[in-house]
Amino acid sequence: MTHSKMCEIIDLITEQVDTMRQAGQQEYAHDAEDVFANFNRISNLLDSDRKKILLTYMLKHIDGIIAYVKGHKSQREDVRGRITDAIVYLMLLWGMIEEEDGSISGTEDNPSMHNVWNRLQEADGSLSESNGDLLTNGLLDDRDNEMRKERLRKKLRRLAEDK
Repeated sequence: MTHSKMCEIIDLITEQVDTMRQAGQQEYAHDAEDVFANFNRISNLLDSDRKKILLTYMLKHIDGIIAYVKGHKSQREDVRGRITDAIVYLMLLWGMIEEEDGSISGTEDNPSMHNVWNRLQEADGSLSESNGDLLTNGLLDDRDNEMRKERLRKKLRRLAEDK
């Protein structure tokens, strides 16, 4: 598979993950203000850490992925759906950790990530063309490199809009 094709697949996965997360928020959380509402409710009912509740949900999908890898191809849900769900759960877990730590990655509160963002951004907040090349280590052609840079620009814009 080419780097370009994998970039397209990653973009597709990212869109599907976001769509799944939004659908799950509406279906399970029942709370526009608390993305972890369903985990918090069950955590309170079972007197258990909400991260353990999330992990339990995620392991159902991991079991299905393992069965697929072992050859059980005929399942109720397509394995890509299970992978998408597992990614969503991992992102939610990341969010729980961020909330508990009181920090957001990519900010002054997280020096290692902040240094990465500093290397990638110019003073005006735009993506540095020369520093952006560091991400590829010269492995990608110019078109692939431009696609990666554009994806990173979009992510940076979304981060800036969320602040």
